[in-house]
Amino acid sequence: MKKLFNTPWMQITSLGLMVALALLILFGPGTPSEADRKIVIDDADVAQLIAAWQSTWNRLPTQEELTGILQNHVREEVLYQESLRQGLDKSNAAVKRALINQMDMMAEGQGEQREITDADILAYYNLRKEQFVSPAIFSFKQVYFGQDAEMQALALLKDKWNATNASFEQVLSAGQTTMLPPVLENRNGPQVDREFGQGFAAALEELETNTWEGPLASSFGWHLVYLDSLATAAPMPLSAVRGSIYEQLQYEDKNAAKEQFYTELIQQYDVTYKGLAQQIVNE
Repeated sequence: MKKLFNTPWMQITSLGLMVALALLILFGPGTPSEADRKIVIDDADVAQLIAAWQSTWNRLPTQEELTGILQNHVREEVLYQESLRQGLDKSNAAVKRALINQMDMMAEGQGEQREITDADILAYYNLRKEQFVSPAIFSFKQVYFGQDAEMQALALLKDKWNATNASFEQVLSAGQTTMLPPVLENRNGPQVDREFGQGFAAALEELETNTWEGPLASSFGWHLVYLDSLATAAPMPLSAVRGSIYEQLQYEDKNAAKEQFYTELIQQYDVTYKGLAQQIVNE
């Protein structure tokens, strides 16, 4: 036996085994075992697939469809497991983002557990009532006189017409043709500003009703305006904004849950900054 171990081929074999063992210890197994490649599909997987299908299509899958989604699930699981085996999840921005989103969703779920009460909604409304204001509503007539026609429009208004008694037809006949609507009813402030330019609605709020006034400057030029009615901006009742407040509270709860989750999580990690990163943090 001693002579056997002293033979050259046995020494070479022994050396090879030692090298292989060292590589195994340093780098791990070169190829996964059969157990590493094993995928088990059980009743829970099938139930989850059926539930997902039913949620999307509002019906149960047929036998053929169930076979298809099961095969697709196996395909995805195989590709997923193989991608992990090959280390494709490492340094992959898309994978990292997907996993971060999953963690965020888990954290948000903690916030969804809190019941939002009527008292919560009322407190939020009272604290931020200025956010829930209906815009001013205007009904008015306008006549366009041109880009450099401020003095012309002012002279006509003062010298030729009585501001109250001048008819719409009289004023309209003295103006210029334009694509802007001459009569506007029940337009809110943002709608008016979209048509005439930023600030036109604010200028309308300064006018008296039932008289020709101006000239008012728009993005297009100068106008004379007859303000028929003005409903000024006012706080909206709680009943009109309850739904939006509820959604906002849900959103804030989710964000608070994510922040709390991260605050607790980061305490479990030792974060070290080096080089430029350290300089940035220390500034």
